[in-house]
Amino acid sequence: MTRIASIGLILIVLLGLTGGGEAASAAKPLSVRVDGSRFVDAAGNAIQLRGVNFSGFEFVAVQGWSPADPSGAQAGQPGGPKWSAIKSWNANTVRFPLNEASWLGYRCTDTQGVEHNPDPGGNYQSSVRAQVAQALAAGLYVIVDLHWSAPGKACPLLQTQMANRDNSLAFWTSVANTFKDQPAVMFELFNEPFFNFGFSGNDWQYMMKGTGGSFSSYPATSRKGKWKEVKKPWAVASYQAMLDAVRATGARNVVLIGGMQYAQDLSGWLKHRPIDPLKQMAAVWHPYATFGTEWGTPEYAQPNFSHRVFDDVKAIQAAGFPVIATETGDRNTPSTKGAPLVTTVTRWADQHDVSVLGWAWNVWNESDHVLIKDAKGTPTDGYGRVFHDWLMAH
Repeated sequence: MTRIASIGLILIVLLGLTGGGEAASAAKPLSVRVDGSRFVDAAGNAIQLRGVNFSGFEFVAVQGWSPADPSGAQAGQPGGPKWSAIKSWNANTVRFPLNEASWLGYRCTDTQGVEHNPDPGGNYQSSVRAQVAQALAAGLYVIVDLHWSAPGKACPLLQTQMANRDNSLAFWTSVANTFKDQPAVMFELFNEPFFNFGFSGNDWQYMMKGTGGSFSSYPATSRKGKWKEVKKPWAVASYQAMLDAVRATGARNVVLIGGMQYAQDLSGWLKHRPIDPLKQMAAVWHPYATFGTEWGTPEYAQPNFSHRVFDDVKAIQAAGFPVIATETGDRNTPSTKGAPLVTTVTRWADQHDVSVLGWAWNVWNESDHVLIKDAKGTPTDGYGRVFHDWLMAH
C-alpha cells in the first residue's frame, strides 16, 4: 500500500466520512512531476492539470469564524467540498489557498491593535491535512498555495505584496515537511505578487532573488474592515529563498512560481526566475479579463497584457518549463450566457498545453468568479456552465 493510500484510509477510518458526509472513493497512487515543458504522471504520461480552487482556509480561521471547520463550509457543506461533485466535472486537480498565521499558529495583531488567535479551533493544520488526504483519495492532484501573509506579527487579514522573511520561510519549511512524502501535492509559493504599492527598485529581481529593491509599507486591515497603509519597512521572502527552504527539507515536490502584477504579467519570468536544482519548477499565470473593460466587449475577452502574455507563455515553455493558470474566472450572474474571457483562455490552453484551474468552487452570492450554485456542483450561469463544459470535453 502506498503512503498516500494509507493516509487516506487512516483518515477515512478515523473520520468515517469525507467532504461533509460523503463516502470515500478508492485511493489511487498519484504523482505529478515536471518533464521539460510538461507535467507528467507516475508513468511518465503528459498531463494537463484541470480543476478548481476551494477557497476558505485563507480567511475563515484568521477572521475568527467557524472554529470547528477552518475551511468555513464555503462549498455549502461542512468538512470541505463534495469530492464526488468535483470529480463529476471531470476535474483532476484542486487548489487550497492557505494563511501563514493560521498554519503556524502565532498570535497576531490587527490595525486596531487587537490581538487575535488565527487558529481559534486549534485544528487548522489537521483540517488542511485531512482535506488534502481526501482530495488525494478521490484521485485529485493537489496544489497548496500561500495566499495571505503579513510581516512581523501583523494579522494576514488580506493579501500583502509578497511573501515576507519573518514568517513565510517558516511556513514553507513546515508545509514542505508535512507533504514532502506526497508526490501528488504541489507547492505554489505565493499567490499574486504586486509591486505597485510601497516599493522602490528592481521589482522582478527583488521578487525572484530578494535583491535590488525594498518595501517601505504594506496594506493591512482589521476584522472590522479598518484598512490602512502600515508605513514600516519589511523584507520579502523571495521566490528563490522560499524554493530553497522547500528543498532544504528534502521535498522533491513540484514548485509553482508566479509572475508580476497579480501573476498576470510574465514578461520578466524567464530572465529573473529562481533556480531549482531538481528542475521541478513551473510558471504560474492568472489570466483575468483586461483591467477596466466591460463584459461583452472584445477587449474583455482578452487577458491582461494580451497579446504579449501569450508570447511570454510560449517562451517559458520553449525554455523547458510548464505553465499553469492556477486561477481564472468570468461573469456568473443569473441568466448570463457564455464566458468570453474563460472561453479565450481555455481554448488557447488546449492548443498550447497549458494547465488551467477555475476560481472558485464555493457557494457565494457574487457576480463573478463563482463556479457552483450548491454543494452538489450545479454550475452557475455563464462562467460555471462554460467551465464545466470545458472540463467535461476532456
